Amino acid sequence: MSLGNHFRVFVCVVFMGVLVGYVFNAKKDITDNVYIDTVKEGYLVDFADVKVRDAFNYAFTEPYWRYYKAKTGQHVVELSGDILFSDEKGHAILQFIVNEEATEFKLFAMKFNDVVLDSKQKGMLVGIVYETWEMKQLAYQ
Repeated sequence: MSLGNHFRVFVCVVFMGVLVGYVFNAKKDITDNVYIDTVKEGYLVDFADVKVRDAFNYAFTEPYWRYYKAKTGQHVVELSGDILFSDEKGHAILQFIVNEEATEFKLFAMKFNDVVLDSKQKGMLVGIVYETWEMKQLAYQ
């Protein structure tokens, strides 16, 4: 190979590396920010004595928190992890909508094994999460 061919190969490799780096960084999840902290440190209405972080970190296997801004402009905190629900082990995804000032949030949507849950099922899953937390607390006493 001539020196010119080596140079072209080098430029192509560098270009591909920059392109891959750009794509990777563009898709990188945001896993630490004020919106996530608001949800983690907050409380759900019916469970005002236990932080969301504590309850879900106990109930979910490998909980994963991430933030994104939806196309609607809403600030979304998404929590995912594995849990036993309706006698079936599976993957749950919860979405919380956080207000612009990051002072309040609400539980918005929920999926279990890629099936969107209705309001009754959402209540059941959240109930299981807090029951799991309570049982683990009793076990440590």
